[in-house]
Amino acid sequence: MPFSICMRAGLLACLLSLIAWTPSALSKTESSHSEDIQQLADIVNSALEINPEIQAAKAAMEATRARLAGAGLPLNNPELELEAERTDINIYTLGISQTIDWHDKQSAFEQVARAEFASAQAHVDVLRLTKTSELLDTVGRIAVHHEITTFSKHRTKILERFTKLAERRYAAGDIPQSELELARLSLAEAVMQHAGNGSELIQARSDFFSLSGQMLKSSIKFPDQLPTTLPSTQDEATLARNHPQVQTAYQMAQVARQKIRASDQERKADPTFGLTAGREDQENLVALSFSIPLQVRNSFRSNVDATQAEALQAEQEAQQAYLSVLARLKGAQERYKLVARAWSFWLSHGQPSLQQRIELLEAQWQAGEISTTDYLLQIQQTLDTQIAGVELHGNLWSAWVEWLSASGNLNKWLNETSEEQ
Repeated sequence: MPFSICMRAGLLACLLSLIAWTPSALSKTESSHSEDIQQLADIVNSALEINPEIQAAKAAMEATRARLAGAGLPLNNPELELEAERTDINIYTLGISQTIDWHDKQSAFEQVARAEFASAQAHVDVLRLTKTSELLDTVGRIAVHHEITTFSKHRTKILERFTKLAERRYAAGDIPQSELELARLSLAEAVMQHAGNGSELIQARSDFFSLSGQMLKSSIKFPDQLPTTLPSTQDEATLARNHPQVQTAYQMAQVARQKIRASDQERKADPTFGLTAGREDQENLVALSFSIPLQVRNSFRSNVDATQAEALQAEQEAQQAYLSVLARLKGAQERYKLVARAWSFWLSHGQPSLQQRIELLEAQWQAGEISTTDYLLQIQQTLDTQIAGVELHGNLWSAWVEWLSASGNLNKWLNETSEEQ
C-alpha cells in the first residue's frame, strides 16, 4: 500500500536520525579532555574570586593578621603625670610611670594571635574546597540534565512524527485504535518527561548562579576521561589528617590551648614603677613609687579553668572532625570504585549493545518480524537506557569530585591538571 510505504519511510527517517545523533550524546568527541578541564578551572576560579563567603573569610583573616601585628607590640605604654598647686606654697611635679610586663603576657597573647591567624587561613582553605566541590557537582548536574533534556526533546520529536503517521494509518484502517492510543500515550509521556527534565536543568542552572553569581553562557561539559582506579599516593589516615577541614579543627584546638597560657598569665599582677620630680617652694623634690594589685579577693583562676575546658572541647571536636573525614573518605573510595566498574562495563558492553539493538530493531521492523507497537515500546526502552547511561556518567563525575573533596585534593587536581594541558 502507498500509505504503508510512506509510513515505513517516515519511521525509517526517524530511526536513522536517532542512530546518527546517538553516538554524539555520550562520546562528546568534539571537545577534548584538556579543553574541558581548562574551562572548568576558569569557571571555578573566577567564581571563587567573587564568592561572598570566601571574601568574608579573607576579611576575617586580615583582621587576625592585624591583631597579630598588634600582639607583637608591648602591652603597656608609659604614663606621664603633671601636677601644679598654688597655695601658700607653690608645688610643681612631673612624673612618669611604667607598668612592667613582668610575666611576659605579650608573648602569650602573640601566640594566641598567631594561632588565630593560622586558623583563619585554614578556614579560607576549607571554604575554597567546599565551594569548588559544590560548583563542580552543580556543573555535573547541569551537564547531565542538559544531555538528558536533549535526549528527551529528540524522543518527543520522534514520537510526534510517529503519532501523526499512526493517525493517518488509523484513518486508513491499517491499525486498530489501541495502537493509535498507545502512540498518543507514548507522546504524552514523552512531553511530560521532557518538561520535567527541562525543569531540573533550570533548577541546576539556578543553583549554579546562586553559587557563582553568574549564568553559564553555553552548555558546559565535564571530562569524559576519568581514572579507572584511584591514586594511592598516601594512606587514608594521612589524607584525613591533612584535610583542610581537619586542619582547621586542629588549628582551633591550638588556639584554645594557647588561650590557657594567656589566661593564666593575664590573671597575674604586674608591678608599676614611677619616678616623680618637682619643686616645692624653694626645694627640689624627687620620688620613686612602686605599686602592684593585690589579687586577694579574686585570683581570676576561674578564667583559666574555663579556657582549659574550652581547650578540651576543641580537641574532642578536632578528633571528631578527623573521624568524620576519614569515614567520608572511605565511603567516597568505595562509591567511586563501584560506579567506575559499572561505567567501564557500560562502555564495553552496554553502549555498543545499545547501538546494535537500534540497528537490529530497524532490520526486524523492515522485515515485518515485529509489530509497530512492539517497535515503539522497544525504541522507548532503548532511549530510557541511553538516558540511564548519561545518568551513570554523571554519577561517575559526582563520585570523582566527592573523592577529591574528601581527600582534600580537589583544588590541586583542578588547577594542576588544567596547567598541564
